[in-house]
Amino acid sequence: MLKRIVLSSIFIASTFSTKAKSDECNFAGIWDHSAKPAKLFIDLSKGEISVYSHDLNPDSVGLVVLKSLKIASTKSSWDAKMYSAAEDSFVDVQITPKSCNQLSVGFQGEEVLGLVR
Repeated sequence: MLKRIVLSSIFIASTFSTKAKSDECNFAGIWDHSAKPAKLFIDLSKGEISVYSHDLNPDSVGLVVLKSLKIASTKSSWDAKMYSAAEDSFVDVQITPKSCNQLSVGFQGEEVLGLVR
């Protein structure tokens, strides 16, 4: 009986510590584009990333850049669809946090967008 209580306690503690660790970083909010004078807004409730501001292209404000954000099977990244001008459609991408203040968006194994805070 004591063994069962101890094992149950360890399981509960590990479950909550894993949850706390995954919640360490709040990725929602405004992020800087790493290569352009633009800011993007991550809206996790809508599952999308849109243009918040863009110094070189103010008409792009509000445009959805990434949509259909979903936790990937590895749970350490997200799957999403990103607009590709070259393809003139949305393509499958992966979003990987490098830290709480840096995200990398990859397409076919190459980083195509970096976001920083």
